[in-house]
Amino acid sequence: MRGHIIITCGDQKSKIIYEKEFPNILHIIIDGYKPTYSKYNKQEWSIVKQIPKFINRIYKEQKDAERISEEQNIDIIISDNRFGFRSKKTINIFLTHQLKIKGPENLMKLANKINQRFIKKFDVCWVPDFENSLLSGDLSTCKFKTTKIGPLSRFEDGYTKKTKFKYKYLAIISGPEPQRSLFEKEITHAFKKIKDPCVIITGEIKKSKDKIKNIDIYPHLEIKKFKEIVVQSELMICRSGYSSIMDLYFLRKKVMFIPTPGQTEQEYLAKLHKKKSNIYFQKQGEINIESTKFMNFNHG
Repeated sequence: MRGHIIITCGDQKSKIIYEKEFPNILHIIIDGYKPTYSKYNKQEWSIVKQIPKFINRIYKEQKDAERISEEQNIDIIISDNRFGFRSKKTINIFLTHQLKIKGPENLMKLANKINQRFIKKFDVCWVPDFENSLLSGDLSTCKFKTTKIGPLSRFEDGYTKKTKFKYKYLAIISGPEPQRSLFEKEITHAFKKIKDPCVIITGEIKKSKDKIKNIDIYPHLEIKKFKEIVVQSELMICRSGYSSIMDLYFLRKKVMFIPTPGQTEQEYLAKLHKKKSNIYFQKQGEINIESTKFMNFNHG
């Protein structure tokens, strides 16, 4: 609308998603960090072992950014948590809510030093939260200057008000393997015990819709259909990831969180919003849907 030409960059999965939503926008494929998680509940050493791979990818994506900015005559790069995606030829903006990494103290001092060192190489750091860090809490606190731009979401404020519900429960499955599949398996098992109509969005690409007893199962959905199912669902179960939290701020929807086991950011955010809004969360492996309360995610 402002006359800008937009180019997106990301892996093959994001290419498929962007081309469906924005068919007229050029998408350039670059590799992601591809983190892998352990099937156990502690992830720190799994992540530490991958640091050399992450560092190597960071320096490679900086070369990608220089090449792309030259070929496409780029003026501004907005990097969504891609630590190396910046160019000497452009204004470089880093987008993140996680300026402080949570985890074991002996590891996090070094991790946060490295994290902030890379972020400071950008011209500007945008934080998608309010000035009082309402949604991200301690994660977005740091000693250097940032710009709070407010939460980013596909939904408008109060999107689900005065809605007739088709489903009692909606589960949105997300995150890296093998924890994603373990989450889906446990939720499916829990939903089979319930007589109410349920729906699961798995987020998987190139899968078709399925139905098991009282459960409708959808793969990755385009935004319009995704919104439709969210609106039609009374109660929501999802990870306590930051994108979900930003959406829920606008949805004001009743929700229960299931943090990814050992994912310290999600565990922190689940505890933060339990304290702020009395939003309940359960541990993966111990999910009991009928034993918990679903509370509105509403900070006023």
